[in-house]
Amino acid sequence: MSAKVLSNLFWLFAFLCFLLIVQSGDEPQTKTSISIEQQTPVKPQEQQDSEQFPDFYNAYQDVFNINNDDEKLQAIAQLLSIAEENNIDDAGVLQSLNLLAADIHESRWHMVYALKFFKASQRHRFDKRVEHKIDAITSYLSKVEAERGLNSEYIATKDTGPAKSFRGKVLVAYVFIDDGIKTRWSNKTRQRTQMVMQRVQQWQKERAAEYQVNDIEFINKTFIASRNPMLTSPKAVSFSSSHQEITDYVEYVANSLGAKSIGDFITEQLEESGAEQGVVVLHSNLNQRSFASRCGYTHRQNVFRNGRLETKLISKCKDEYVMLMEQVERNRWDKMHYAQAHEMMHVFGAADLYNINSASDYAVTDIMNFQSKNLIHSKVEPITAFAIGWQKQPPKAPFEILER
Repeated sequence: MSAKVLSNLFWLFAFLCFLLIVQSGDEPQTKTSISIEQQTPVKPQEQQDSEQFPDFYNAYQDVFNINNDDEKLQAIAQLLSIAEENNIDDAGVLQSLNLLAADIHESRWHMVYALKFFKASQRHRFDKRVEHKIDAITSYLSKVEAERGLNSEYIATKDTGPAKSFRGKVLVAYVFIDDGIKTRWSNKTRQRTQMVMQRVQQWQKERAAEYQVNDIEFINKTFIASRNPMLTSPKAVSFSSSHQEITDYVEYVANSLGAKSIGDFITEQLEESGAEQGVVVLHSNLNQRSFASRCGYTHRQNVFRNGRLETKLISKCKDEYVMLMEQVERNRWDKMHYAQAHEMMHVFGAADLYNINSASDYAVTDIMNFQSKNLIHSKVEPITAFAIGWQKQPPKAPFEILER
């Protein structure tokens, strides 16, 4: 074999290795070296069990032929409930069902649920490989929950700012920040980002429909903030920057768009578009932590309504926005979907759940708590639905829910 052919094979191998490394960059590292997925059903531990509970064991066999994961999880839940009600104690079957559910949840990055089912499988039949899974997921959760103890209460900011309630005509003013040096945008990357935004909006409509909110209509407008000398050092602004640094930077962006402030900018765009709600997304093509600035209530007013004195919360704030700092890269699309959806919920009034110390087991698949591998598997639970105007009454929660 010639030296040229060997050289080409070497570089091809190196390139494939690079792709594998890049593609696995954001995935939770909870995999063990030995697969524990159950591909086929195990046999009943005793023949009399299958004869005594034929419906249960027939349904158990059918679970493995279900291709839809949501339907499979539902079937597993029903079987586990039947087993508990009838005191069916078939260790192999119950372990198999729990491992099936755990595997689906792990594939979706629903690690709290995955951990629950892995632990349940261990109670029926111990497996050293499962114990490794439990250790890996526990370690992963301890890392992603580093901010879990920051807050003890949930603060919703309903009906404030340009994005009052997530319904009706919603203007999304998407601003690409391009200084021509460190955060640059090509036509291709802008188009890809807008395609992701369209998928996010479809997901938002689908989640809204679950609360009988079917009137959302998006009006999308794009802008480019560029050639502003004050935008030459965007890396100086991040999640950890001071409030004044962020405020100044956002004002510079607004100035480059011909407005005195972001509030004035979105107000003008709302008037032009005829939209009822407005969201400003400021996107720098950088790999940093995204965040949002949402309006709160500026003052209280006592009013009489139906002969009763009520306190009305009022907001005159206009300067709210999403600061998106996600890089547009092929292996980061899942993270881009999550960031756009998560941060937009903030300006409509939703608070984070991942930093509330009593929310580690509450609404764990909600978009404001844990990230799912794919946006389609993220939910809008009642607490977030309440904050953004999809539900009138707050749900029960293991922490206090306030409006400020």
